[in-house]
Amino acid sequence: MSKLLTVILCLVLCVSSAAEEADTDSFLLRIWDESGLEISYLRFDVYIEDDYTGLVCSCPDDGEDFYRFPFDVSDADELNGIKVEVSYGISALTPEEAILQVMMGNPAEEHHLLILDLVPEEGRVYDMALVSDEDGSWRLVDIYHE
Repeated sequence: MSKLLTVILCLVLCVSSAAEEADTDSFLLRIWDESGLEISYLRFDVYIEDDYTGLVCSCPDDGEDFYRFPFDVSDADELNGIKVEVSYGISALTPEEAILQVMMGNPAEEHHLLILDLVPEEGRVYDMALVSDEDGSWRLVDIYHE
């Protein structure tokens, strides 16, 4: 059983780190955290139309300060109906251990942030920052990094 969990964790982390460039029928969202929240990981629950298709959990790789959300579809038309609910998790565990717990069905303390209002274009990389508004809500804003 522990081998299976290790394989699942490796697949989740590999999918997160392998896609630095978006390809056909995919897009990549990179989020820099400028919210001031104590985040262990970001969780992205993905829906196409109203159908739940799964989740991606992400924490920064060594030396990086952004979270990755790579997403592939079988047909580029599915990108028109995509909805992504973004939540953050807080845990005393390391981010990698906290993500493993999510995959086992034991999420950390999670808080809903927002629903991504983006109609992604295939093959595009989006760089965004998570910021806090004066009213205590959060939003993603487009940014540009050289």
